[in-house]
Amino acid sequence: METFKGIVNLHVNLRQNWPSVNAKVSKVLKPNTEVEISHAIVGEPYLDSDIWYVLTNHCFVWSKAVYASSEIPLLDKKIIVTADDIGIVDQIDVGAQIALKEGWINSLAVLVNRPNDPNDEYLKRFGETLKNHSRNGCSKSLFETTHIGLHFTITSGQPVSNYTAVRLLVDNDGKFLDFRKFNKNFEKADYVNQIKGEFLAQYEKFIRVFGKEPDHLTSHHDVLTFNNPLFSFMHTWSRERGIPLRNHRFLPSSKRFWYDTLALTNVNLPSINTMNSWETSYGATDFESPEHTVVEHYGPIPPFGVTCYESAKRKKQGKLIKWISDFLVSTDTSREIVIHLIKSDLRNQRDYVKFYDPLRSSYPGIEIKYFDGRAAEYLSLNEKRPWTTHPALDLSPAYFRPFMKSDESQSFSAE
Repeated sequence: METFKGIVNLHVNLRQNWPSVNAKVSKVLKPNTEVEISHAIVGEPYLDSDIWYVLTNHCFVWSKAVYASSEIPLLDKKIIVTADDIGIVDQIDVGAQIALKEGWINSLAVLVNRPNDPNDEYLKRFGETLKNHSRNGCSKSLFETTHIGLHFTITSGQPVSNYTAVRLLVDNDGKFLDFRKFNKNFEKADYVNQIKGEFLAQYEKFIRVFGKEPDHLTSHHDVLTFNNPLFSFMHTWSRERGIPLRNHRFLPSSKRFWYDTLALTNVNLPSINTMNSWETSYGATDFESPEHTVVEHYGPIPPFGVTCYESAKRKKQGKLIKWISDFLVSTDTSREIVIHLIKSDLRNQRDYVKFYDPLRSSYPGIEIKYFDGRAAEYLSLNEKRPWTTHPALDLSPAYFRPFMKSDESQSFSAE
């Protein structure tokens, strides 16, 4: 992205981490100091302006203290905060509904293969609940303002398709294989064709339940990033339908390392750079979608449990603040933050494992040893969310259709 020269015209503090007069001071800039500007964002109002410049050194400076001869692009920052794994566990869904109503999140990733729900009554009631409630202070229903997406799975529960159509993907009990059993066979045409068929079955069921297309597509365990045939299929399908996919550029990128070294030992996962090259070969899309996916609110990784919830909350909030600051100084205009929630009074990991033990047989593929981590994520959001307190950020509502590209661009000049 192009950068711009600016000249400081009065003594001004250079701020770190946040565009605010209360942020940490990096140093004081003197008049006539030359600075290099990346872009402008909305920040904390000060005197007669709430516009701040982001410098190429990733610090912030109040715009009225800098003369810029060129117009500086004003980037509109949008956040998509998605609660994953909706539709299977009642307490997870209750936590997500509360988070939507309170304005903590604005997106859901729904699994449509709930066990023991042959007529989809549970999922339909869930959709009706969204229609009958609204976010605090908003007249539109949660159904209208929430990005409701399909969380495609071939690694949890049982298929929506008939068992005979997906024999390669299931075990002797008709349940999907554990994601750790993913191997090179899944690149073969017969495997890929069965996965495509199951995807279409889940997609069609989503439409039957919610009465509309999914607003976005994600995959349980990110399985659609595991090999080229699946990656290619979903990106092609996404472009044809105009439905955004979850971005494969994870933050931190080390998530890929842990998958590769700890979980998936039977396949060489494509790197983020490799997937970037695949994506480029498909050409540009007609819609916008988040440029990165933040996954660091997750943790600790099972089997490690939460030993101190106050400490866990502080760590999670610190990570969110770090990535929000990184988002502000970046040229990304949209990012997704992935959240895993549960509303429960249980705290000890052993208690969760005991209480939810029936899931091991009815719906294998959701890690019940992480349910204490889900509780910590819920408590973290309940206490503090950096995107709801900062004027530079927009928790993007679905009815704005933020993913549709616009020819309009904004710019700002301090002249």
